[in-house]
Amino acid sequence: MYNGQIVIDADSHIREYWDFDRTYKDYIDPAYREKYGRFSAAVKARQGHPGAVGINEVLWPGPPRHPMGVYDAFDVPRSEGPSTGSGNGGPNRGTSNAGRRIDPACHWDPAIRLRDMDAAQIDVSVMFASQSDGYCMLDDIGFESALQRAYHRFMNDYCDGSSRLRWVGNANMRDINESIEQLLHWNKHDPNFAGMFISRACPDGAMLDHPRLRPLFAVSQELDMPIWVHGGSNRPPLTPWVTASNAIYHSLGGQYALYGLIGGGVFDLFPKLRIALFESFGGWMPFFVEVLDDGLKPGSAQCPLLKRKPSEIVAGGQLFCSIEADEEHIAYAVEALGDDLWLFATDYPHSGTCWPDGVPLIAAQKVPAISKAKILGENAARFQPRLA
Repeated sequence: MYNGQIVIDADSHIREYWDFDRTYKDYIDPAYREKYGRFSAAVKARQGHPGAVGINEVLWPGPPRHPMGVYDAFDVPRSEGPSTGSGNGGPNRGTSNAGRRIDPACHWDPAIRLRDMDAAQIDVSVMFASQSDGYCMLDDIGFESALQRAYHRFMNDYCDGSSRLRWVGNANMRDINESIEQLLHWNKHDPNFAGMFISRACPDGAMLDHPRLRPLFAVSQELDMPIWVHGGSNRPPLTPWVTASNAIYHSLGGQYALYGLIGGGVFDLFPKLRIALFESFGGWMPFFVEVLDDGLKPGSAQCPLLKRKPSEIVAGGQLFCSIEADEEHIAYAVEALGDDLWLFATDYPHSGTCWPDGVPLIAAQKVPAISKAKILGENAARFQPRLA
């Protein structure tokens, strides 16, 4: 709690790869057990240290990567070359930005996660998968769906019995009908289910305005379930500048997603649908909304489905955006765009997490007390009432 008001972490994670079989083995469809066994063995064979991902290499190598200004592999300094793990950091990935070790058992033991939530003054935590969007690289779309269904069953069990844990489902963006079936099922059968997660781009690179996504948006709107936009880099669905540093590619990915959603008229086609951007930061938003107002004209040849100015959409209560607790320009973003769209997020238990210092960092921001209360929990409860 913060000053007696609810605190909601709108973006934490399950590292499904930390102990791959704990997440999937007992939950996979019988028809895919043999294939899953081969997939699991291949992933584990590529995990060189605890916490290594290993999945990316199994799903085919990603696009070429290189340090800035270096274009020949033989010129890369040895100390700065690619890691021998998964490309996502070394053995210390279980340590927070505050230097606090996070017990990896939090990925399969909810009691440990709840203990860490208490340490961080967090009442409710929403969990994303960490690598599920990369499964769009699998040739067998049915196997991708089977993995997502297995993860959903695991999360249903993980959150069972707790009023403080919530989870989002993984949409198969190559099979929207399957994603809708999962949405309908878990909306009905699990009160801890909070909606569907989609990537910042479609697996084929299409933006989020693509008509193939509209049936998922329509059902989400009908159920009053929001859409959660997240994603990574260095694996498909790719967002711009795959070799950029973490902060840059996440921000560009959020901008790419938002441009498609606003310019493609998604908020106007579905006027009651709530959508949030996660792990994209927020300091860029005032400038981006300004240039969208300048460049996207409602009803124009470029944006025939857009009915309102982008700034009107941002102010209309459908759009939300998570922020990093230590961003330097939060106060300016709140001043420029108001305090109704920002969501508190820790990224726990990833290595870049602000845990356990997120609430004090928001408390130290130079914004009014009422804005801090909205950021820490009230806005998330409006975005998804099940979080309250």
